[in-house]
Amino acid sequence: MTLPAGAEAERLRGLLRGLGEALERLLMGGMTTATKATHEELEVAFREVSRRGLSRLGSTLRILGQEVGRYLAHDAAFSGSRLSLFLGRTWVLARGLAAALERGDEASFARLAAFDHRPTPVAELRAVTLGVAKKVITGLVCMFDFRMRRLGDDGTLGEPFTFTEMFPLARDRALPPESLLELQRPQKYRPRVLLGDEVITFRHALLTSTGAGDRLALPREAEDARVEVGERFAGWDRLPAWDLAAAGRRVRVHEIDPLELPVELQEEVVLDDWSIGAPERDEARQRLVYPVRAHGLRLRAVVSSGDEGATLRAALDELRRRARPGGRLFGLVHYEDCAFELQPLSRLESGVRTHLMVSAASIDRKALLKSIRLR
Repeated sequence: MTLPAGAEAERLRGLLRGLGEALERLLMGGMTTATKATHEELEVAFREVSRRGLSRLGSTLRILGQEVGRYLAHDAAFSGSRLSLFLGRTWVLARGLAAALERGDEASFARLAAFDHRPTPVAELRAVTLGVAKKVITGLVCMFDFRMRRLGDDGTLGEPFTFTEMFPLARDRALPPESLLELQRPQKYRPRVLLGDEVITFRHALLTSTGAGDRLALPREAEDARVEVGERFAGWDRLPAWDLAAAGRRVRVHEIDPLELPVELQEEVVLDDWSIGAPERDEARQRLVYPVRAHGLRLRAVVSSGDEGATLRAALDELRRRARPGGRLFGLVHYEDCAFELQPLSRLESGVRTHLMVSAASIDRKALLKSIRLR
């Protein structure tokens, strides 16, 4: 991204300066000083920075604006930790961009301004789904992150990637989020097929490499972009267990970046010979923490205490009631607060993969169609 000059640079400098001052007033005065005008100021700033292509600042501003709006509305979905995180990130980006603009530092401005992730066209990619992470922001959006592995012609499992399906949520739609997976996408498929054991073939997709791993997307405008369902896959036992030595090497060479999120240094893990204990409630972060032991380590399996985590809580509680849970546990691990944080996604046993965070039984197609007709 090129450095703005002349009148445009002056306008942007004023916008960034004003945003930084607004954030500092909020930080020094506390949230009791936040008003509807504060929320509107953040919304205007979001539109302006997005229009100028400052995608990194725009994405943090969007989430910050949502949290301030929830606070003002006394919304139960408000998260103080999320507000704190994105308030700090927004301030760092706003002040950093302003400083780079003032110095004429084009390299720093480009790094702070936009995500440098250029997609690569992929004609065909065969893969299987290992697990699914579900994220629900009440009244706004529901996201399903399908954690997948490339599949070689000989059936070998290759490198991981993530494929995301996102749906807007209406506040008055009382349906299980999984029901949205029945909605047909522009590429003429229903995302629920990604929950199955079958091999999935993506055609004419875009693959983007990021610091948090590869992501696959289907361009909406591409008429030949397709998702095809193939034969059943039963080779889950071939997944290698978590390589702790390799994980340690990645942590040691990792360079700390003040703009990164804790989950950006995460990895997919397969745990063998694991056990799970009774959960503790973390009221401040609206979650339950289950102690999981595996590979000589104690991990914290974190689950939302709200509706979003109901399916996963039920699955973990059922496994906890057994003398030994058995099988292999697949999930995501990242490092936060000097601990291993685990997001369990699926269980692998006897050639069968069982999702833990989503449930195909929750898909109510009739209720979904009725809801759509009523709207």
